[in-house]
Amino acid sequence: MEETKVSAQSKYLKPEREEKVFFFAAVVFFFTLFVLPQYFGIPFPLFDLTVLRIMIIIIVFMIIADNTRKRSFVKLIKESAYTKILVPYLLVLCYTMVLRADINALLNPFIEILSFYLITYIIKDVFGMERTVRYIIYFSYLLTILGVIEYLMGRSFFSYLETINGLYTGEFVRSGYYRIMGPCNHSLGYGLLLVTITPISCINFKKNEISFSQNFILLILIAINVFLCGSRSTLSVFILEIFLLILFSSKEQKKKLILIGMSGIMVFGVFLYLCRNTSVGQYILLQITTIIDEMFDTAWSVQFGANTTALESSSNYRAQLKYIFQLDWLNPILGIGRKRSFSAEINGSYIRSLDNFYIAEYIRYAYPGMITYIIFILYFLVNIFKKWLHVNSGICKALFIGTVCYFVNLLWLDSLQTLKYVYVLFSLYCVLDADNVTKPYNENAEAASKYFRK
Repeated sequence: MEETKVSAQSKYLKPEREEKVFFFAAVVFFFTLFVLPQYFGIPFPLFDLTVLRIMIIIIVFMIIADNTRKRSFVKLIKESAYTKILVPYLLVLCYTMVLRADINALLNPFIEILSFYLITYIIKDVFGMERTVRYIIYFSYLLTILGVIEYLMGRSFFSYLETINGLYTGEFVRSGYYRIMGPCNHSLGYGLLLVTITPISCINFKKNEISFSQNFILLILIAINVFLCGSRSTLSVFILEIFLLILFSSKEQKKKLILIGMSGIMVFGVFLYLCRNTSVGQYILLQITTIIDEMFDTAWSVQFGANTTALESSSNYRAQLKYIFQLDWLNPILGIGRKRSFSAEINGSYIRSLDNFYIAEYIRYAYPGMITYIIFILYFLVNIFKKWLHVNSGICKALFIGTVCYFVNLLWLDSLQTLKYVYVLFSLYCVLDADNVTKPYNENAEAASKYFRK
């Protein structure tokens, strides 16, 4: 009798222990997603095993090994409307891989899409909304604090984790100032990361509204990091993002923000005046004036050390990119894939880097790939917007604004391995949509993981 009781107890203890192990693996997965760099992992000639890819493999195996998890994950894939939207894009990836003999033409985007499904599954069935956002906030504090330290060091803290050669591009300096890059391969990529975490830091899940007081210190740190990235496009998009978040916040929040904003502008103005002759003050003024110069064709940034020749060259370079669609030697139906590098001379400019994600997609996968992926993006934008209008959800407002600003930023740069961050916004919407957007978080998932609480 006693032996039977012990046996029965062990049946419950084993699944609980297994769930705790899976929960821990999911936390590590999210940590590697946000915090650890792509150049940290195990190098292979064909396909580098970054630490994130290693965690993806581990999570997938743990899902396959458990029938309940496996059924839930397969159900998620089969019943999600966006799976049908993704099928045409995946077909383009497949035939590009075969016809261009380029396995990475399929593997690279497939891994990103797989991570999207895993993120959605983990939020829905493991963490719940509230816990997920809490973890993202923790990781964001860590990244932004390290970003300030990085600027003072003049080198990325994460660069010491480089184990895969060729991805970390070294220190970036423009007009004599170091540009931080966090765990990303480029300062522009880090800027895209900051754009995606900004709306998350402005969400009050309890009240289902946009709230700047929710994580005010984090927002200040994000703003500082945006300036330290030294990217005109990132700073412009960040300002747009903050403006839209304020515009679509509640009347009560707007009143608070007017007072906070006026006080903040005054403090910021005094700080700039007192520090105008210091390197920090000069750097901030440089970022602001370069945007003004770009918009109004002025030359104020010269006073703060801007290399106007380099800035004009960068602007002219981007202006030539649209002519890539007119190149006769590019097949409009079949892209060149990912293993072949692109270069072309257009109107006297020699184009090597592709500072526009949509044009880069055209080169990699031609019109079929570019159009089918844009349809995938539009599916989420349209549905998040519809849900926003239907239930007046502050959460959906923030997710929509963050998504729009991210993809607007991609008009000036490639995705730089940052699509995984916007997929987090997509996943948060998917879970909200499954919960009818009326609950602040997934109560079922929270209940299922209640034994993790102390």
